[in-house]
Amino acid sequence: METVQLFSYGTLQNGTIQQSLFKRRLDGTTEVLSGYILANISLPENHPQAKTYFIAIYTGNKNDTIEGVCYKINISELPQVDNYEGPAYERVQVILESGKKALVYRKPINKKY
Repeated sequence: METVQLFSYGTLQNGTIQQSLFKRRLDGTTEVLSGYILANISLPENHPQAKTYFIAIYTGNKNDTIEGVCYKINISELPQVDNYEGPAYERVQVILESGKKALVYRKPINKKY
């Protein structure tokens, strides 16, 4: 089965959420994403889990970093994660400071939330 690396800086690090989405707990490695900052986002009413969430915002400044965890998931699980993250986030491929390629959910560049 084909796998991908997924960088998480927020709720996907929670074991209960992992169990709900993936039917298992994920093992990951600590990683750093450069060129991004963390901010808070208020999500639409159809996202009842919490009032605000973290969101990665691209700055392009190498001095801006986000610490997180990188997990290996099956590529077939990406639609579940897309649905969980919702339309306020976009999925993009990044290169972490370790050189590892990973997917991250960030604030869309041309969309306001």
